[in-house]
Amino acid sequence: MVTAKIKGTKVVLKLAEGSQTISNCNTKATDEELYALGNAVSKLEAQRVDAITKVVETALINE
Repeated sequence: MVTAKIKGTKVVLKLAEGSQTISNCNTKATDEELYALGNAVSKLEAQRVDAITKVVETALINE
């Protein structure tokens, strides 16, 4: 049986020119909390934020 274990969570801001990644987010944070984090950081950017994306890294373990 294969199970998935969450290794890490990131929030990626897609900017008008490039992107910014917020790493090491709490793996138990809700989608709303991560969106609020991305939105707060986006206000510090000098350019437009086109999208906020949640990235979850998981390890697949064969048990």
